[in-house]
Amino acid sequence: MKEGSQFRVRKTYEEVADYLKEQIMSGVYQAGDRLPSLRELGEMLGVGQSTLREAISSLKTMGLLTIRQGEGTFVTKLNPEQVMNSFEHIQPLTNQDTQDLLEVRKIVEVGIVRLAAERRNEEDLRQIQAALDEMQACLHQGDLGEQADWQFHYAIAVASRNSILESMMQSLSETLQKSLKNNREQMYRHPGTPERLLAEHTRIYHAITEQDPNAAEEAMLTHLRGVERDMLHDKSVTP
Repeated sequence: MKEGSQFRVRKTYEEVADYLKEQIMSGVYQAGDRLPSLRELGEMLGVGQSTLREAISSLKTMGLLTIRQGEGTFVTKLNPEQVMNSFEHIQPLTNQDTQDLLEVRKIVEVGIVRLAAERRNEEDLRQIQAALDEMQACLHQGDLGEQADWQFHYAIAVASRNSILESMMQSLSETLQKSLKNNREQMYRHPGTPERLLAEHTRIYHAITEQDPNAAEEAMLTHLRGVERDMLHDKSVTP
C-alpha cells in the first residue's frame, strides 16, 4: 500500500481493516513504521476518514497498531504467538498437506539453522547433543524417536536467538510432532533409513558445532529434501 501500489475501493471499515492488516502481516509496514495520515490514506484507498478511523480502531484493539497523540499511528511489535496461531489447526492428513508442511519446514528451518550456527552457545550445543544422543538410543532400541527428533529441531530454533522463529517452531509443535511420527513410521519400512536419518542429524549438529552456517544450511536442506523425497515421491510410501 506504500507509494506505487493500488487499492480496489472498499466500502466498509472491516474490509479496509483487513487490507491494512494484510499489509502489516506481509511486511509492507513493519514494526515501528508510521502509517500515512488519515488524509493520505483516504486519498490512497478512496475511502472517508470516518471509515479509516473505525478500521484503525479495530486494528488497535487487535494490538497491531498504536496511536501516539500528536505523532501519528504506528505498527506495534507483533506477538509471535498471535501471528502464528493459524498453524495450530494444521492437520497434515493428505499428500498435499504433507507437501505444504515440508515446504514450510524447508523455508523456516534452513534459515533457523544458519542463525543457530552463527549464534549458538555451549548450552545450546548440550541441548542439541542430548536430543541427538536420545535419537541414537531410540535407534538401538527400535523406537521411532519422534520426540527426540522434535527436541533436536526445537533446540536448534532456540539456538537461533530469534524469538519469533522460536515461537514459530513452538506453534508448530503439535503438528510437527505428529508429522515426524507419521514420517518415521513410513520411512522406517525401508532398510537403512533410520541410520541415514541419524547420520543426517549428526551432520547438522557438527556444522552448528563448527559454526559453519553454509554447511549447516546444506545439511538441513539435504535432510529435509530426503524426507520430502521419501514421503512424496516413493511410490511404495502412501502419505
